[in-house]
Amino acid sequence: MNRSTFGLVLLAASCGGAWAQSSVTLYGIIDVSGQWNKQYSSTTLQQESLWSIDSGYQSGSRFGLRGAERLASGLSAIFTLEAGFSADTGVSTQGGLLFGRQAWAGLQSGWGSLAAGRMATPSSGTGSFDMWAAVDPFGAGFGVNQSGSTFVAANALREDNAVLYVTPSLGGLKAAAGYSFNRGGAETAPQGSNSDAVTLGAAFSSGAIYAVVTYDVLAYPDAGSSTANAGNPDEKLLQLGATLDLRLIKLHGAWADQRSISAVRAGVSIAPPSGLASYDNQAWMAGVSVPLAGGSLMASYQYANAPSVLYASSAGTASFEPDYSVWGLAYAYPLSLRTNVYLGYGQVSAKGSLSSTQVDRQQSALGLRHRF
Repeated sequence: MNRSTFGLVLLAASCGGAWAQSSVTLYGIIDVSGQWNKQYSSTTLQQESLWSIDSGYQSGSRFGLRGAERLASGLSAIFTLEAGFSADTGVSTQGGLLFGRQAWAGLQSGWGSLAAGRMATPSSGTGSFDMWAAVDPFGAGFGVNQSGSTFVAANALREDNAVLYVTPSLGGLKAAAGYSFNRGGAETAPQGSNSDAVTLGAAFSSGAIYAVVTYDVLAYPDAGSSTANAGNPDEKLLQLGATLDLRLIKLHGAWADQRSISAVRAGVSIAPPSGLASYDNQAWMAGVSVPLAGGSLMASYQYANAPSVLYASSAGTASFEPDYSVWGLAYAYPLSLRTNVYLGYGQVSAKGSLSSTQVDRQQSALGLRHRF
């Protein structure tokens, strides 16, 4: 073998070794269903029924790329790019962002993971670093049945310009801490014109028990800024949840203390009225999941409870008490390791001072979900 041929062999071998240490995976979910919804219509100003083909009832439809490259001394470079779309129309979701679900890169080792980019919080019920979905019988899906209908942070809270550190699992305990320099869009000067955020989470798993606590502080721009909601108080969202797996049945429970809610983000979208900057509430959820006939039966009841507050309205002093309940039932049956069919029903009922005409809702769906 001459010198040039030997050099080419060595180059090919070294390149092959380098490629063998890195990997990129294409993955995704296509979820499409036939739905019936009865809800408030802004056109007729009353409850109306609607039949439709919809996307993302059990899980948001998506496709993504995730990858890892082994570096040195047990260190790896990691990344995830994930785009959401509607299977019924083909349009992008998350406001039309190219990678609206996730777009981050980082490093991973025995000391844990450090990532930066656009990420879902550990409290969100979705994303690479989620700690919450396991608490929800519906896995943070199934339309209005999901815990995000009453738990604000659990309704897919995502943050731009974020950095997050997640520890390895130590005796079943894992923790996370993160900060966003501006959770919606690019940062702008001065610093006070940005909506920053702090996110904390910890989860413990041992045998039949899983427990999690998350805490998010969502800040708004300083008063006087031209940004929407400028001067609003920080939203402080504390969530506690746990499951107990008794084999024949799994019990699910959760509670949240949610302070200074001012933006429309919860699944039922209860916004403070004009003249009231924010309000507080507490939410709780109790549910079960049961293996049944080769599939899984899921059910839960949620309640959002807020104290009555007085505010100045155009008609004088008014009272606002945004209480509502949500209950849901669903069944999912696997056709293969990657494909399942499902049937679900959920109902939202207004309580307190809310208008039942605008808040009450019924939703049912029959659908197919394929993971790849």
